[in-house]
Amino acid sequence: MLRKLVAFKRVASVKAQLFRSFSNSKRYCTDDEVSPPKEILSPLKELKKLNVKIPKPSKMPPRPSIFETDIEEKFIKGGSGKGGQKINKTNSKVQLTHIPTGLVVTSQATRSRDQNRKIARQILALKIEEMEKGLQSRKQILIARKQMVKQRAKKKTKAKYRKLERSAKGGPEAEEVEDEEVIVIVDGEEEVVAPGKGTK
Repeated sequence: MLRKLVAFKRVASVKAQLFRSFSNSKRYCTDDEVSPPKEILSPLKELKKLNVKIPKPSKMPPRPSIFETDIEEKFIKGGSGKGGQKINKTNSKVQLTHIPTGLVVTSQATRSRDQNRKIARQILALKIEEMEKGLQSRKQILIARKQMVKQRAKKKTKAKYRKLERSAKGGPEAEEVEDEEVIVIVDGEEEVVAPGKGTK
């Protein structure tokens, strides 16, 4: 705790020094001088040593949330999951019903009831958002990103093996670059389209 407090004080003093340096920078800088003075650079170096990182804005949409008044919660015994025979004695399984839409979600991912409650709420919020926003929902954006990463990896692998084949053949024919096949995702399934041809 004391170590954290000392680190916090150091960061605060560095920030204050940085602010003073920037406010007084006009008297140091001239039209001919492009680089900032040493008074400004030294606090930046110290901040770098302390591993102070500026958070980047998230590219993903924010996590959806739901109102507790719209939820009906039940705890159920039995089911399947971790816990062995004790699962039949404890009611750790959580069932949520969203009253406005009628959606029902159950969660028994862990043995902890509190964790299951949290997971069930996350699943329900994602389902409601998917119903409202469709392709613009967080879940659909994540699916699209995963498909894009998979597609890139596949393309990279194909290019690698094509390069190996050309180097194995040797000669002037190997240096000619062929048209690449395009991978198109249609209804969640990947289709390989030959150059100059469209999808079916």
